[in-house]
Amino acid sequence: MCRWFAYISPTEPCLLSDVLITPKHALTNQVNDHYLPGLIAHLPDKITAEHEANARNRVLNADGLGVAWYTSSYSDFERGITGESEDGKPHTGLRPAIYKTIQPPKGDMNYRSICANTETRCCFAHIRATSESAVAHVNNHPFIFGKFAFMHNGSISDFTSIRRAICDMLDHDTYANIQGSTDSEHIGALFMHHLSSGKGADTWDEDYSVHAIANALHTAIKTVCNLQKKILGPKRRPNSLNLAATDGVQMVACRFRNHKEEQPPSLYFSTRAGTTLNRKYPDHPDGDERPDEGPKKDEKEHGKHVIVASEPSTYIEEDWNLINKNQFLIFHKDGRFTLQNMLYSESWNADHAEADKAVQAEADQKAATTETQDQKAITAETEGQDAKVAEAEGH
Repeated sequence: MCRWFAYISPTEPCLLSDVLITPKHALTNQVNDHYLPGLIAHLPDKITAEHEANARNRVLNADGLGVAWYTSSYSDFERGITGESEDGKPHTGLRPAIYKTIQPPKGDMNYRSICANTETRCCFAHIRATSESAVAHVNNHPFIFGKFAFMHNGSISDFTSIRRAICDMLDHDTYANIQGSTDSEHIGALFMHHLSSGKGADTWDEDYSVHAIANALHTAIKTVCNLQKKILGPKRRPNSLNLAATDGVQMVACRFRNHKEEQPPSLYFSTRAGTTLNRKYPDHPDGDERPDEGPKKDEKEHGKHVIVASEPSTYIEEDWNLINKNQFLIFHKDGRFTLQNMLYSESWNADHAEADKAVQAEADQKAATTETQDQKAITAETEGQDAKVAEAEGH
């Protein structure tokens, strides 16, 4: 599975290199390393915590990098007093800039330069471990829909079986915005379609409440589960859907898996790690003493913020909490956040073992049908030959 990192604050910017590169366990280094405090086995009496860590938290994540950071530059440079922009429509506030690459992030000088010189109050960053789709720039997260950024860790099971049905549900603009082939971009498109009520790209820059964002994520998840139930029936398998969406000032993230026992991939949050990651403030994300770094700002001056990440990027374990299975983290414009359990239907549950049984039963049925048809054909052929012999003997 992939790894991702999200930072958001109404007042306190972060330097991208501070949060994505500098720490020993920054996202950039999670291409081949794990740090999963507090992660427990989903079946404690049968499977070890090590298995849990590896089952849906793949160690190697080297199939692409993407970073979206929010800036007001576009709005600040609109033409003249008319407030017109390039497309003739007014755009205000924060909008996402994006960088994507399929190069290993540790050696990507463009990525390192951008991070060293960019501050933002909201960023999404993602490193990819592909399952089926191609390694390509267009398949890297985050995905952009107007002023919204979206990213995903996990997988939609048997995605190719429901892909066409998903596309048939989308409005024209949302479908046209899909550039790649991933399950992630398609569920992102479902999210945007539901958020905008299918009204198209002209509504993507409108202001939506954080609860509308959460409801759209929930509806996208519900849609996927219902399509699998309708199309695959008992052959459907569980999904892992750790999703995040933001407009630069609000954010909703969720940790989801539709299995009665198994846990989703890891997902943590922190309201303190941003201070440790920021070089202007005391402490260091690796726990090292740095006495020669000079005076620091008082940590009490740091603004409210939330970090949501697949893995902690500081080694101060008490600063991080696991988001529970099938739970939303909702970040409000004023810096408040809430944790909210997802409305969940037991009918969404799927199971690999049950799916395997259904697939095998179907295969056995097809084999039996083929055998019956073959036997009937042989019998018919034999009877035909016997009839010809009898006819010849009669003459």
